[in-house]
Amino acid sequence: MRIHENEVLAAKKLTEKLLSRKSELQYLNIGKSNEYLGWVNDFKLKDSKNNNIKLDLKKDNDLFLLFILAIVWSRTGIWENSAFFVSYLNTKGKDNVEFWLNEFNFKIEEEHRLSNAEIISKELTSHTPPRKKISFRKDIFKSINILSQNWQSILDKLETSEKLQDFTIFMKYIRSIEGLGVGNKRILIKISLILRELRCQNRYKNIPGELCCVVDDRVFQAGKLSGIHLYKPTDLESLMESSAKIYKLFGDLYDLPLFAAQDLNEMS
Repeated sequence: MRIHENEVLAAKKLTEKLLSRKSELQYLNIGKSNEYLGWVNDFKLKDSKNNNIKLDLKKDNDLFLLFILAIVWSRTGIWENSAFFVSYLNTKGKDNVEFWLNEFNFKIEEEHRLSNAEIISKELTSHTPPRKKISFRKDIFKSINILSQNWQSILDKLETSEKLQDFTIFMKYIRSIEGLGVGNKRILIKISLILRELRCQNRYKNIPGELCCVVDDRVFQAGKLSGIHLYKPTDLESLMESSAKIYKLFGDLYDLPLFAAQDLNEMS
């Protein structure tokens, strides 16, 4: 996709605005060199013992939770739902593949989703209160079970992608799995979220930044309002084209200047 001068100027303004308020938004984990450290590097949530909740993607269970984050976030609703759900699994010891392979377990979690959401909302201390009441959608639990069934194959594809330095291998595979999205749908947009977080923590080497920008509706609309033309992803090709353009404009801040644009405008 071509990049026009007006898009470069718009990206510069968005970046400057983001960096000027980088300490004020819960999800802006910005490093000393103004690089993005990753969403899961620090959820800005504390548990009942005042410990920060974060994911170390070198650990197997935390890597699994990253994929769950992407699955939950692929549904409609506030982004905080995914952060609180992953924090719930993390603090309650329900963060492993074996737990979710057990159909009885995921049925129980599905049945008690409302009360569990309420419990974890009260237990965790948030840097910024959620914009709406935290809720866990009923349809995420079967998807996590499907993720568990395919987990070893997903890891194999990631290792192959790293070895061959071609992460489209992983993207095509996870895109092919039915049921990770709503109903029997397949996950798409949040594939870039997974790769971005893996790249931020260097969990796998040589992940191109061009594959790591999340072109969700919030980012797409912010681009539209800012004069930055993006394709709305309908398949891997359009996802990768828009992601690559965002990376060229914003570098290792990825899609964050666009994602944060609405919040930053409300703060002005």
